[in-house]
Amino acid sequence: MGETDIEINEAKKLLESYGIYGAELGDSGVFDVTPGYYRQVSVEEEVGPEETAYLLPDKPLYILSDVRATFLPCIFGFEPWCWVTKYKDPVIDYVINATRVKDVDVYLLRGRITGKIETNFENKSEEGERWEENVKTGEQRNREKVKGSADLDGVFDEIIHLKDINKTLSELKDRIINETKPDYKITIESNFEKKGYIDMIKSILSLLLRGKIYVDDKIEVTVKWSWRGERKKQTKNIKIRAYLPVKNVHWHMW
Repeated sequence: MGETDIEINEAKKLLESYGIYGAELGDSGVFDVTPGYYRQVSVEEEVGPEETAYLLPDKPLYILSDVRATFLPCIFGFEPWCWVTKYKDPVIDYVINATRVKDVDVYLLRGRITGKIETNFENKSEEGERWEENVKTGEQRNREKVKGSADLDGVFDEIIHLKDINKTLSELKDRIINETKPDYKITIESNFEKKGYIDMIKSILSLLLRGKIYVDDKIEVTVKWSWRGERKKQTKNIKIRAYLPVKNVHWHMW
C-alpha cells in the first residue's frame, strides 16, 4: 500500500457516516450534494502598470501625418497637411475568478481527490479610438473605434485555499486565456488533484458535501493586447474571498 492508502474498513465507515451502506471493493457511487451559489465576500487587487511587451512586426506608420504637419506650414487650416491623426488609448478592464468546483471523484482507498475548477474571465475593456484633427481649427472628423484594440488574451496562476481547514485544494499554473473581445466572458476549466491521509480526506470531503466551500481565491493574471503597433501587457494580483458551489461528487472504493 502507498503512504496515503486507506484501509477498506475506514473507507466503509466514512461512507456509512453519509448514509451509504454495503459498499465493497471496486464499487462506485454518487454523494447526494445540493450545489450552493457563488458569493463573493471581498476582493483585493494590485494592478501593475501597462507595459510594452514587444513591437509588432507590421507596425503601422501612425506618425506619417504628424510628421507632414510638423514640417509643412499650416497657415489657413484648409491645407491637406493640417490634418493629423489623433488617438485615445483603450481602457483595459477585466475580472477573473473561480466560479465553482465540479465533477469531483473521491478515491477512498488511495486517499485521492480529483475534480475540475471553473474560472471565469470577463473582458470589460473599451476599445481605443482614432480620428483626424485639424491643427489650426481643432475640427475633428472620421472618428472611429479601433477594432481589436481591446481584445485580451493571457495567462494566469490560481490557488484555491480552503479557509475552514486551512488547506490548499488546488494550485493551477500557466492556465491560458484565449482571445476575448470586450463585453464577452469565457470559462477556463482546470483539473486538480489532492492527496492525503484519511483525516485530510474526511475534512475536505465534509466541506465538499455541503455544496459550497469557503475559499481564498488567489490569482496572478497577465493580459496582453495590441495597440498602435505594439503588444501591450499588464499584470494584476487578485485575492478574492468567496463561496464556491460544488457539483457532482462521486466516490470510488479503490
